[in-house]
Amino acid sequence: MNAEIQSSDDAKSTEQHIMARMRRAGRGSVWSAAQLLPLANRNTIDQALTRLLRKGVIRRICHGLYLYPQFHPMLGEAPATVSAVLAAINATESTPLMPGGAYACFLLGMIRDMPSEIVLLSATTTRDIQLASVRMRIRIAAPRYLAGAGRLSGVLIQAWRHLGIDQVDDAHITWLRQQIPAVSRHTLQADEALAPAWMHARLRQVYGDTK
Repeated sequence: MNAEIQSSDDAKSTEQHIMARMRRAGRGSVWSAAQLLPLANRNTIDQALTRLLRKGVIRRICHGLYLYPQFHPMLGEAPATVSAVLAAINATESTPLMPGGAYACFLLGMIRDMPSEIVLLSATTTRDIQLASVRMRIRIAAPRYLAGAGRLSGVLIQAWRHLGIDQVDDAHITWLRQQIPAVSRHTLQADEALAPAWMHARLRQVYGDTK
């Protein structure tokens, strides 16, 4: 009995610590159970999260991911955003997830609308996450596809892989130079070697070295 009381007290205390973290991050933030492990052991974390779910304070997005929901006075509860989910997953990943395909193009403004299915490349994780209007498909990829993860170069390389060599023309380069600030374009120079050979000359045009 004493052990049960102690376990309940631990869960209550952990619940308070979890809520303090979520409040500091703000409504709309997403949390993985793994992010909360510094607060207590996994069993205690799970108990605390279960209590918060029952109270309706948080929402479960999928196994191991939780939303501290945001509310609009007229529209009601707002769904979890892709960026918030990515932040929660990346907080415990050894390598940031790499946007791939059409999603990489969207992040760079090459297409206007968010794809209904977005692909993310990972060093370790495979999972599908269904949000309100988009499905996230996380897939393990070879190291060469993860080069530049977490940086502009990685997103641009993946976008160009998706478009193909014939679509990366002079007009496209001119548009990128207009959209990407000079200070950000400059970072591409250091990562040129990460890109496939056919992209090198085009990357030089983007960051300004046309030699």
